[in-house]
Amino acid sequence: MSQPDQFINVSLLAKALAEELKSNLNPYAPVKRVFNLEEAAEYCGLTRDSFKKKVVRDRLRKVRLDKCWRFDIADLDYWIDSHKDQIAEETAA
Repeated sequence: MSQPDQFINVSLLAKALAEELKSNLNPYAPVKRVFNLEEAAEYCGLTRDSFKKKVVRDRLRKVRLDKCWRFDIADLDYWIDSHKDQIAEETAA
């Protein structure tokens, strides 16, 4: 026979976990809007070099700050949506 103190009260555990997550996650935290080249490439699922070629070839919108390219997440999302079939074919290869 097992001891009563060996059982976990699942509802109390779930409640405590929910409170911990709620306290650690700030719903008003700003979402990063502008990415550097490496972050934008990762966001698009491409290598840095591949992404850089696509930026030049496809004329992807960018902002030049301090001699570096920056990419707005909205522009990246638009570019991804407009190239979905092409991206899927290239990543599958």
